[in-house]
Parts: sequence; structure tokens; C-alpha cells
Amino acid sequence: MHARYLAVLLLLGAIWGSSFLFIKIGIESITPAVLVAERLMLAALLMLGILHARGLRVPRQGRVLRDFLLTGAVGVALPFFLITWGEQHIPSGMAAILTATTPLFVVLLSYVVAQEERLAGLKLLGVAIGFGGVIVAVGLEHLELGSGSLWGYAANLGAAVCYAISGLYSRRAFRGMPALLPATGQITCAALVIAPIAFGVYGLPQALPAPRALGALIMLAVFCTTLAYILNFWLLERLGATRSSMVSYLLPPIALVYGALILDETITRDAVVGLLFVLVGIMLANGVVTPRLFMPRAAAGRNR
Repeated sequence: MHARYLAVLLLLGAIWGSSFLFIKIGIESITPAVLVAERLMLAALLMLGILHARGLRVPRQGRVLRDFLLTGAVGVALPFFLITWGEQHIPSGMAAILTATTPLFVVLLSYVVAQEERLAGLKLLGVAIGFGGVIVAVGLEHLELGSGSLWGYAANLGAAVCYAISGLYSRRAFRGMPALLPATGQITCAALVIAPIAFGVYGLPQALPAPRALGALIMLAVFCTTLAYILNFWLLERLGATRSSMVSYLLPPIALVYGALILDETITRDAVVGLLFVLVGIMLANGVVTPRLFMPRAAAGRNR
């Protein structure tokens, strides 16, 4: 990989990985639903401005607008809210680990719903290892029925399911469309979906939040949403979907480090071991690595 592309990939990982940190800071004085609504409204305005500056227009066909609305609601607004709400009860690093299971849910849903995948062999092993890693990271002793932390874990796993559903749907719905168009359409529709709900329930903000929370909101909207989507769009155009998706492997470890350095969160041994299992499971389930143990004997012989 060219050094410039690698640098952008690492930068994107650093930016996206910080979103869990800024969410944790933002909810100190902003209600989760309102934080998500304000984040998406500001990001939508910025991205619509960028789209206009590039001479692009949001498609107006009914089918495309419907797809923007569906993926914006299921793939942006709902998971953003679930992650933000869940971080009231669990550390930011743990939220990142649980959200990183998205590729595992993609494999499962591709088999169960879309029937695009054959769930056997290494794929099945990878899914089992990945979800086993979640159990190790969380720890069975923390799964007390009815506890806030249990609901926090469930919310972040729910966000991963939402991302997987939206990703599978988007593959077909936006095929051949410049990536910046669906990104802008989804974020705009997500803002239109959640803003009336958030402000209808909690009312319009009467004053600015605390400076620390306001700074987190700005970072989430400008950097973790707008800039991150632009960088991802830039990588997609040059590296393709497979190689640019490598950024997903960077997010949990980066989020763990941010949480430890800035929020004084403890990085436990179980979290590190569980994260390693999750990442290995994702790589196996998606065919990124193939252990020699599972290679055909003839092929293994040729590589000696």
C-alpha cells in the first residue's frame, strides 16, 4: 500500500476511534438523543455544503430518497443513538469492541437473510471465535440480568446489527453511485428522523452545554462524522471497499487507548484478550487470513 494511503487510513482510524471518547464526554451534560440529533444536524449541513461545492446534487428519484431514508434511520440514526445511550453504562473502549462485531453480523445476515454466504469451515469458525471474544471481553460476571451495564452491552451489539443490516442493503441500493452521495443522503435523512423525536421529547436546548460537552459535540460532528466520511470516501475511490475497510480493525484498540489516557478507563486483560479474539474472528470470517492448517495439502506443499 502506498505510504500516502496508509497515512490516510491511520488518520481515519484515529478520528473514528476517537468518536467513542467524545460521545462519553458529550453525554456528561447532553442527553444522548439530543447529542445525536445535534451531531447529525451539524454534520448534514457541512456535508450538503461539500456536496454542493463539488458540483454534485442529491438524487431526487423516489426510490433513491426512500433508500436514503431507510439506511439513514437504520444505519446512522439508530446505531448512533444506541452507542451513545449505551456509553452511559459501559466504558468507551468496551463500546468500541462491541461495535467492532459488525462484520460478524454481516456474515451471519448474509447467510440467514440474503443467502449470499456459505456459513461453514473458516467462516463458521471465525464467527464462533469472534462472539466468543465478546464474552471474554465483557466477562460473564458483568452480565447481571437487569443491570445497566447489560443493557449498555446489548445496545452496542444492537448498533453493530444495525450497521450490518444497513451495509448489506446499501451494497445493492447504491451500487455505482459516488460514495459521497449516499453518505450525505444517509446523514441528512438520519438528522431529519432523529431531530423531531429528540427535540419533541426533550425540548429545544435553552442554553449552550458545558464547554467540555460542546467541544465534544463539535468534534463529533466536524471530525468524527463529516471529515471521517470524506476521508473514507477518498479511500474508497482509490483503494476499493475491501482494503479501505481495514480501518475497522484499528478502531477498538485506538478507542481503548483514548479511554485509558483521557478518561482514566482501565484496560483489563479480559478486554485485550477478547478484542484479539474478535479481530481474529473477523479476519477468519471474511477470508482475510487462512491458516496453513486449513490449506489443501497440495497447496501447502507448493508453499514449502
